[in-house]
Amino acid sequence: MDEIIVLESGGYTAKINATRGANCFSLEHSGHNAKILREPDYSKPLDNPFLYGAPILFPQNRISGGKFEFEGRVYDFGINEENTNCYIHGALHVTPFAVVEKRENFVRLVYENDGTYVGYRDKFAITCTYFLSENGLETECKIDNFSANNLPVLLGFHTTFNLPFIMSSNKNNVKIGVDIGDEIERNMAVYLPTGKILEYDQVSSAIKSGEFVSDKPISRHYKINADGLITLYDESKNVTLVYENDEKYKFRLVYNGNADNFICIEPQTGMANTPNSPFGRTYAGFDFIKSGESKIYKSKIYIKEGKIK
Repeated sequence: MDEIIVLESGGYTAKINATRGANCFSLEHSGHNAKILREPDYSKPLDNPFLYGAPILFPQNRISGGKFEFEGRVYDFGINEENTNCYIHGALHVTPFAVVEKRENFVRLVYENDGTYVGYRDKFAITCTYFLSENGLETECKIDNFSANNLPVLLGFHTTFNLPFIMSSNKNNVKIGVDIGDEIERNMAVYLPTGKILEYDQVSSAIKSGEFVSDKPISRHYKINADGLITLYDESKNVTLVYENDEKYKFRLVYNGNADNFICIEPQTGMANTPNSPFGRTYAGFDFIKSGESKIYKSKIYIKEGKIK
């Protein structure tokens, strides 16, 4: 039986599955009749566990050949996506987290790696804190490095929003925007960056200007511009769903399946295949945490009246 935590405050209700990677799999707002996140049906096997709620990715996205080298150490994850010869997304989504503190509108959950987590022999802890208020859902992800080595960090969230997010609306009423910078070309046979930056086409221009309507299948990868702000504006209701991520999330991946009733906008600290990137690790966003230190990664989701951008 999964351990489900329910938080309530300010008209919002959030549900977090401690058993499945501390995934915030449901976020609703009663006043707007909003079901913000795409919710899974845990009574049956999921077709894709990454396309429900906001599962944590660690390491995020794909790693070519399933391994990389850092400071003379090889991090070998194996291959879990045979058709691309890659390792993808990590195993936190099926890893139980322990609830260490809980209140009506707040929960803190932690996973401590003893050196057995896929690819990582380093000891570390990941602590997820969710705080709900009238200002929305605030998420804080803290990574503590307890090892003697520097800890490579490849962190992302596979956040998947309902389209429409207001139940009485229509997905074609929703204008999607992301504050994007460079568009990263990928080889779509294996979904890995080629080393080329693309000129904007009509789709990327619409995403940049906040005018994209999810009526055609897309899978796009971007470096952020200033703050990478994500907005979903429902014209018919004159409300905006806002997703804020701090500056440590330097990349976004935008994906909507076959133009289905969802949009997945993934904040990622690095690009796909970060450690083996043809761009080099600095541009690709490769990061690490020094021995004995920690870093905190923050995000926020909320609904606001009117169009904000």
